[in-house]
Amino acid sequence: MNQSMAIEDLVSVAQAEAMGELDAPMMAIVLSSEESYDLPINSLETDADKARWGLILRAAREHVEADAVAVLYPAWTTIRHKPLDNEEQPAREAEDEGGPIDTLFVQLHTRDRIYWRGFEQIRDPRHQRIVGFRRIKALSTDYDRDDVPPVASWLSTLFEPLPEEGQETEVDMELSDLLEEPEVSAALYPRQMRSLH
Repeated sequence: MNQSMAIEDLVSVAQAEAMGELDAPMMAIVLSSEESYDLPINSLETDADKARWGLILRAAREHVEADAVAVLYPAWTTIRHKPLDNEEQPAREAEDEGGPIDTLFVQLHTRDRIYWRGFEQIRDPRHQRIVGFRRIKALSTDYDRDDVPPVASWLSTLFEPLPEEGQETEVDMELSDLLEEPEVSAALYPRQMRSLH
């Protein structure tokens, strides 16, 4: 898989999902060699939510033999610049530059690495709908999977294979049940086909 192309493709998909919306959706995109599948994420507020969605995304990735999974989520940040090693961030910088930024984060998980990209969401001042994105370089970071940051640790088992039949644990039985939920089975239907129905 060409990683840089996958990241650019993913960013395009993320931006297309958010364009024209009042709020960018929180969602996962499962990128298989044949298709991209969207899974709208309802909530990641609690550890139970994260555990449930970690299982769903692991099962979905395995189900379509995907090489990459992305998680997109809107958030607010005050980070505009990455400080130099010996430089401290001035406390008033966020206030001086206009307060928090309305941001769309794109987190791409592959077997070996995790890529983070952050974009400021540009809105139409009249209707407040999202009309574009501006890259925030300070929010672009890459990690090896072994160095997964705590905020992404709920997806640490994303690329572990599901056990062979007959070796299923209680958790893995749960995985197969989650794949049958209407919101997941609908999301794993190719988006081109969904648009025809």
